Amino acid sequence: MASRKPERIEIPGLDLATARRYSRTRLIVLAVSTLWSVTRLVWFAADRRAASLRTRIGSLAPDPRLRTPAFIVLAGVLAWLSSLPLSYLGGYQVERRFGLTKQSSRGWFGDQVKGLLLGVLLQTPLLTGAYAIIRRRPRDWWLVLAGVTVPLTVVLSNLAPVLLMPIFNRFTPLRDETLTTRLRDLGTRSGVSISAVYEMDMSRQSEKPNAMFTGIGRTKRIVLGDTLLSRFSVNEVEAVVAHELGHQVHDDIWRLIGFGGAVGFGTTWVLARIAPAALHRTQTQTGVSDIGDEASLPVLALLMTALGLLLMPVQTAFSRAMERGADRFALDLTRDGEAYARAMERLAVQSLADPDPPKPVVFMLYSHPPIADRIRTARAAERQFRD
Repeated sequence: MASRKPERIEIPGLDLATARRYSRTRLIVLAVSTLWSVTRLVWFAADRRAASLRTRIGSLAPDPRLRTPAFIVLAGVLAWLSSLPLSYLGGYQVERRFGLTKQSSRGWFGDQVKGLLLGVLLQTPLLTGAYAIIRRRPRDWWLVLAGVTVPLTVVLSNLAPVLLMPIFNRFTPLRDETLTTRLRDLGTRSGVSISAVYEMDMSRQSEKPNAMFTGIGRTKRIVLGDTLLSRFSVNEVEAVVAHELGHQVHDDIWRLIGFGGAVGFGTTWVLARIAPAALHRTQTQTGVSDIGDEASLPVLALLMTALGLLLMPVQTAFSRAMERGADRFALDLTRDGEAYARAMERLAVQSLADPDPPKPVVFMLYSHPPIADRIRTARAAERQFRD
């Protein structure tokens, strides 16, 4: 018996040809960006460039407590500078060309500088600490690093909504009291207490709509993008928030943290076994043989990039499974499949999303199910509600 073909999804207002051209462009940019990242890491490691930088810094600051963070900061700034032109052309200019951002070049560059400074402030102590652990615990450093991954993630998740995200955007309490009341009622029905609902000026960077729960514990809050509030109906906003409530009810943030901890444990274990051999084989070219030498950073980054690419399908599959669960929860909570389907249609139009991308692309890259699948799920649920 032949299997039924899935329902054909046509989205009003979506220029499908443009959406697919945008999707292809982003895939090309992603491939070029990945290749460029690998190329610059190889260049930095080869001809003993990283080792030479470490030696020059060491002549001024021989103490590893000063030399290592100085090396990490300089390496990070060099990486940022080398990636900036591609980020501008392949990121900002692509979004401008497809009408998905109104941000000025100056505003974009300002955000990039903020990102650099934030990255330096966060990554420098983390990587410096990691190298200190490697030097002091040469046999089981990977176990120690894996062990601190989860608590660090929890701390950063708490800090993000109150300290990190406001660096880039403005957050204000939602002014629509009627909508706030409806969303709190929705939370009550789902068993989730909603103490704060915020509006975020996402339109500063993008025209794409979004909503999210951020934070853990006392810093937990609902954040709605102004790009969502300005174009979605109240029922559609409720449908989107119901999806986010599904993540809360299912404890998806903790599942993600646990999954990330397991991935971190596995990758550091593998890294501890392959890195010494990789450094030994490339010692003539790199001038680095000790994993505790901060000049090993580009080689370790190359190995982590390879491991990340291998694990990407597993990570995206895990994410898609959680998103499907949140979709089903939202539909059961609101009992309004039509509103959910319309919300997905608006999401596709505003984001220029290809509703039905090639399966290999979904397998490798998609953290959410394709929009066409989500619309089919919503329409099927609506038919069940009516029966």
